[in-house]
Amino acid sequence: MKRISHWLLMILVITFSACSQKDKGTLEVTGNVANLDKVAALYPNAIKKGMVTLMLYEVPFGGDIPPVQLDSVTVSADKRSYTLKGPAKNIGMYNIVVLDGPMIPVVNDVPNITVDIDMANERFYTVAGSVASRELQDFIFTYDVKSTSAEQTMNQLDSLKRIGAPDSTLINLTNRKNAAIKELNEYMKRMMTDASQPVVAAFVLGRSAKTLPQPEFETALNSLTQKYVGDSNLAEMKKRYNAYKEQIEKIRAEQEQQNAWVGKKAPELVLPDVNGKKVSISSFKGKYVLVDFWASWCQPCRAENPNVVAAFNKYKSKNFTILGVSLDKKKENWLEAIKEDQLKWTHVSDLAFWDSKAVTTFGFTGIPYNVLIDPEGNVVGEGLRGEALDSKLHEIFLQ
Repeated sequence: MKRISHWLLMILVITFSACSQKDKGTLEVTGNVANLDKVAALYPNAIKKGMVTLMLYEVPFGGDIPPVQLDSVTVSADKRSYTLKGPAKNIGMYNIVVLDGPMIPVVNDVPNITVDIDMANERFYTVAGSVASRELQDFIFTYDVKSTSAEQTMNQLDSLKRIGAPDSTLINLTNRKNAAIKELNEYMKRMMTDASQPVVAAFVLGRSAKTLPQPEFETALNSLTQKYVGDSNLAEMKKRYNAYKEQIEKIRAEQEQQNAWVGKKAPELVLPDVNGKKVSISSFKGKYVLVDFWASWCQPCRAENPNVVAAFNKYKSKNFTILGVSLDKKKENWLEAIKEDQLKWTHVSDLAFWDSKAVTTFGFTGIPYNVLIDPEGNVVGEGLRGEALDSKLHEIFLQ
């Protein structure tokens, strides 16, 4: 049996309980613990003098209050059975915790639940009597498998991108990644629809936020809040999501103010190249061109140049080029920096420092700065540095 995954430990701590109007009064969990030696192998600190301690926690609504311990019991290899009890007025989430070991989430859709723990099995516990708890268990372990597969594919894709793997390999792996994420998302959407209790649906919804496209996440959230009218957990999730969305919109608006050129026609700029020949931005029409504003005296620019060189080498065969626009004052410094940094593309400068026509034309206040222009002359990217530049070019050329 593999150790319970880290994401599960985290979500069991932060997930908040859904509350229904049905009064359950109390929750009693009974069961047996088998193969204590396996517990010791996986969790060395869980076994103390041949015994393990089990605890029952209520996970309070809202996620802002730590789980509340309701009961505890010590179980030995000789006496393997246990009983945990606690007040449970509303249907919600509860954790059975093996001290210094794994956690087991349950939902009190019934007042009496049987949970048998067997560390020798891959799914280290079984649930009887609670439909919602079984649904939750199935989701946790299935999600773990499907999400791990998707993450491994994404990590492999990132590694291959960094070493400049062939396009055919990247395209194939990208398709595999998209298929894995699609399969995971479809599974979660089915789970949300079929869940017997809103607390289970909310649990799944929380996981889906990581991979579901925003419109699909909003659709699922709205559907569940309409299906379970009055459920305080889902209502709180929607409230928090709306607040998050407002914050994102505010940030986006600020970025749009800063990135004033995206979506607009690139202005014309004509400057002399290293030989004094006039070069215009419009002369690159028909290609994707990154207009890169920099200077030999700008240390952040020089530090960014290896990323720009890598992007040029990776995409130069795909109708992509770069136009370097320098704010240098001395031509010899400019030419030396081009040579040192191996910037093997067209370069222009009026050697006017911050009085350059480039500054007044594009209105930027700091460098490095760039704009990405498509073959029709429209700005499709701005301020692209580091991985952001590679990601944008990958989106264009390898999607």
